Amino acid sequence: MTHPFKDPTSSLVDVDWDDPRLQDLLQKIEGLRLDSRGTFKAGPARLHLGLHVKSGADSSGIPVTVVGDCGPGCLVIKTDFALQPGEPVTLDRRLATGVGRLLQCDVERCQSGSRAEDQGQRVFISWLRVHRTR
Repeated sequence: MTHPFKDPTSSLVDVDWDDPRLQDLLQKIEGLRLDSRGTFKAGPARLHLGLHVKSGADSSGIPVTVVGDCGPGCLVIKTDFALQPGEPVTLDRRLATGVGRLLQCDVERCQSGSRAEDQGQRVFISWLRVHRTR
């Protein structure tokens, strides 16, 4: 005797996918973009364009904010200028405490900020691929 497959959630959820109210809701949310920056505790860092960080007066770098960690080897930063994909950069996370490290990275992608508070501001979000630490 064969038993037809039964969805195990069918007894838990009773959804009428043809309901016009549900279809209207699905159409309204179809174009929404999710932005998960809120799940990561942002922190200050310094960005150096290129892979060589000079010591002395020129070593200050550009202030940026680390807004996300996408897993091993990938960080997300917020800047007020655009970075070009493929551009080599060094991220200095050793700020106030002196603890941390220099991360040599390549820019994977960069886009304008999409949050409501980003509108009318120079906000750019860049994904960095970390390829070396020192």
